Amino acid sequence: MSIFSGVGAGLNISSARTTTPESTGTIGGFIGNMFKRPIAGVPVNRDIALTYGAVWTAVSKISLHIAMMPQRVYASEDGKRYVDYNHPVDTLLYRQANEEVNSFDFRQSLMAQALLQGNGLAEIERLRSGDPGALWGIDWARVNPDRDSRQRLVYEISNGSAANSHLYAKDVIHLKGFSMDGITGLSPVSYAKHVISLGLAMEQYGSAFFGNGALPGGVIEWGDTAVTPEGWDISAAKNMKKTWNKNHRGSQRASAIEILEPGQKFRAISIAPEDAQFLQSRKFGITEIARWFNMPPHKMGDLERATNNNIEAQNIEYVTDCLQPWATRFEQEINAKLLRGKNYTKIGFNSLLRGDLKTREAYYKTMLDRGVYSINDVLELEDRNPVEGGDLRLVQMNMVSLEQAAKNGNTVQQKGENNV
Repeated sequence: MSIFSGVGAGLNISSARTTTPESTGTIGGFIGNMFKRPIAGVPVNRDIALTYGAVWTAVSKISLHIAMMPQRVYASEDGKRYVDYNHPVDTLLYRQANEEVNSFDFRQSLMAQALLQGNGLAEIERLRSGDPGALWGIDWARVNPDRDSRQRLVYEISNGSAANSHLYAKDVIHLKGFSMDGITGLSPVSYAKHVISLGLAMEQYGSAFFGNGALPGGVIEWGDTAVTPEGWDISAAKNMKKTWNKNHRGSQRASAIEILEPGQKFRAISIAPEDAQFLQSRKFGITEIARWFNMPPHKMGDLERATNNNIEAQNIEYVTDCLQPWATRFEQEINAKLLRGKNYTKIGFNSLLRGDLKTREAYYKTMLDRGVYSINDVLELEDRNPVEGGDLRLVQMNMVSLEQAAKNGNTVQQKGENNV
């Protein structure tokens, strides 16, 4: 791979095009504050964010769905389109991205990096003919976008102890998320760090509360004489504490009643209201993460607002509002960097939009009656083999235009007058 070879790019770090918002006005102050430690106290980076279940679910599910949908290379000629099975890019996107990674794992990895860091990068390894021979993923943590002395965009790649290498924009696939400059995407983890930190802090609190807390269902208090300096036995108190922790620490011993010495009285302990709100707070955290990743809550496991009547509509919204924008970015980047002329790539959403059997039946019937689909078109959508003569498109004979209906009506009327 060429990223390990180095190609002196003559970087010009002071280029005016590399000026970033960090140095300007209130935007710079906001971005500078973004890198401070979260108020909740739990530091957040890409790997730590993935330990939060809501983030893991969002990233894994979106990247999985993008990767599972077939991405093919098509050719358009004489008003018709067809899959260009012999195109080298079709092999890279549909079968094998490189000699080590198949296309599914490659696209999922690139998508996951874009979701977490705002950017996913892959090097295009070209053959001597100039055709792409492989796509190699590059961890965005190793990448520094910059400009060379001729103001061309170049990606500086850190290779550890080896010399840095440089790739021009034409030699990489750069999948980016929401961006202010169109060059680099903004990292959702960096901007949502306070929400993620709060969620992780609540999980740590819950673990400590249920795993390490020594909170019994009730306690037995000392009498008044036991709290005087003369009557207090330090060693006895220490032994009591040791026994207490042994008998009550851990979730399996929760709500046990301790039996102490005579002269002590029992007092029940209830959970504080703020502790009772713990589960609701964690649920709100899931909704917040869903909002950051533009996902419907039911895809994150929150089924509170999901019903049999609206679940299909929410699934369609997930495809159109969340997956479709990412697919469009992916398609346009591939089209710009790897394809030309009559070829282009598309990601097929049919597998996610097919719905249940009854819905598909009604849809296919409508498309067949309108002449939009042929029998073989339907069979292809259902992953079935075509049949002979199945490419013929049919329409109902009783469907005529308004003009033709008026013409036929006048003809009938004239025949009636002649008969009279």
